[in-house]
Amino acid sequence: MVGNWIVPARKLPAFVLLGALIMTGCSDDPPPPAKQSALKLDELLGNSSATPANDVAAGFQSPIRLRLITNHGVDFVHQSGNSDERPFPAANGSGVGAIDYDVDGRPDLFFANGASFPIDLSKRQDTDGLYRNVGELQFQDVSALTNVAHAGFSAGVAVGDFDHDGFPDLYVTCFGENCLYQNQGDGTFVELAARAGVNEKHWGTSAAWFDVDNDGLLDLYVGNYGIWDFQDPDTHKFCHGHEPHIRIFCSPTSVDPAPDFLFLNRGDGTFEDISQSSGIAARMSRTQGVLATDFNNDGWIDLYLGNDMHANSLFINSGQRTFRDDTEGSGMGYSSEGKAQAGMGVAAADINHNLDLEVFVTNYMGENNNLYQQVQPGRFRDQSVVQHLAADSLSFVGWGTAFVDLNLDRWNDLVVTNGHTDDNKPNQPYAQPAFVWQNRDGRFQKISTDSGDFLKNLRVGRGLIVVDLDNDGRQDLVCSNVGQAPDLVRNETPDTKAWLLTLEGRSTNRDAVGATILVESEAGKTIHHISGGGSYLSQHQLRVTVPFEPGRVKATIRWSHDQTSEINLEELPINQELVVRQ
Repeated sequence: MVGNWIVPARKLPAFVLLGALIMTGCSDDPPPPAKQSALKLDELLGNSSATPANDVAAGFQSPIRLRLITNHGVDFVHQSGNSDERPFPAANGSGVGAIDYDVDGRPDLFFANGASFPIDLSKRQDTDGLYRNVGELQFQDVSALTNVAHAGFSAGVAVGDFDHDGFPDLYVTCFGENCLYQNQGDGTFVELAARAGVNEKHWGTSAAWFDVDNDGLLDLYVGNYGIWDFQDPDTHKFCHGHEPHIRIFCSPTSVDPAPDFLFLNRGDGTFEDISQSSGIAARMSRTQGVLATDFNNDGWIDLYLGNDMHANSLFINSGQRTFRDDTEGSGMGYSSEGKAQAGMGVAAADINHNLDLEVFVTNYMGENNNLYQQVQPGRFRDQSVVQHLAADSLSFVGWGTAFVDLNLDRWNDLVVTNGHTDDNKPNQPYAQPAFVWQNRDGRFQKISTDSGDFLKNLRVGRGLIVVDLDNDGRQDLVCSNVGQAPDLVRNETPDTKAWLLTLEGRSTNRDAVGATILVESEAGKTIHHISGGGSYLSQHQLRVTVPFEPGRVKATIRWSHDQTSEINLEELPINQELVVRQ
């Protein structure tokens, strides 16, 4: 067992408690509004052939309130890269990441951007965007000032303090050479992917920082999609649907998969490629979602991949820098009908307080999204139909997703953002609604569009993250959209209180990726996992939000397979970020 320092986050007077420190946040000015889809929800639902409009729009009246923020200063608009040529990467979009790059206690936002084909890196008009959170739900564009304004086709975002210096670093996957931005601690980044040995050059998708061997250093998993070249007619083919003269995006099966990579952090600013020796290279798939978390509760971080038209992969960490492929035996590779599906966004959480992880995967229209529940240790079954999650997804293309306790009632709710790949398919709307299912005692129920304009507006959604934008204790959402401005969504659910815990590892990795927090109270036990990756091409904020409960509430933190510590939460302030140092 180890001790903790608990510190109220920056800007508030610190106080010492039980051999522990504590820290918080602050504010500044405004700018322009995000653009929203002009279509109406009932128009889309009227076009849906598989799901009647009243069934989708209905849902039950929930106390959850989700409002789109406007006039927030984020003037970023995604460049899809789409054209009459239908370049395949343009269909898949780009992600978004939460990163407190200046360590002021307020989460900043990084948006990956696409580019037109053929890619010209000398063009500077469409670049990635980093927006500094200056407080009061206002953001300032600092992309150029911080040196992260990449002009290529960027896709995935992963945030992690790989050099253990207290400043979060940024990895961006691209169609082409990936970027590693090292945070200098002075408000700027230096790009050093080539020097570090992680300048992977395939068609990058999602990535995740996590500690493979529990040595205290973050390692890096890089997912790749396929082998495709805009100039090569053998890979960039003319594909059409019902109308032979109308070009659409080709099927994923037209693209051969590209290999994924696992890079081991040497601790000297460089990485070693252990893709082959670790065993992850044995299974080749078109990777879209990457999630690094401890599925079997042994203190070693495992890997789960959402794969396009291949079985989703589960790799169990042996603790020896190697992984065992448990895809076939786990039950999480296929749908309930035994089919490989689109495998896009991925999420995991304990949804029924049995302290086991459940896994959710989004898919293409005509395929329902999957909810895999553990039926025995390490064995899962697709329960999406039983949980009333299947029918709602059949007419929509699902991407980013997250389990998140939106109303702080101790039950993890579920969010999915949707959007089509093609904008020229009859009766298949391009912009689509997002869905929220409230978890009611372990059963999901879709909430009504009356719960806020986030659920009424349509978007061509891709990435989705959970992040507390205003540090009020309620978890907000940010969605990245194809060819559109992003959506910043404020959670205005009333009567919410929580303990806000940011773990800071010392002997373990500084971001505490892989740690778990077991909360015990009179109401029972809940578990919170700090995972690497998740959603689709995106990076959630890593802070853990523990709903307030009266009486004695004990939190047991397992930092790694052999280190734990305890905190009495009832002694700590609520709705204030607490930095728990190992």
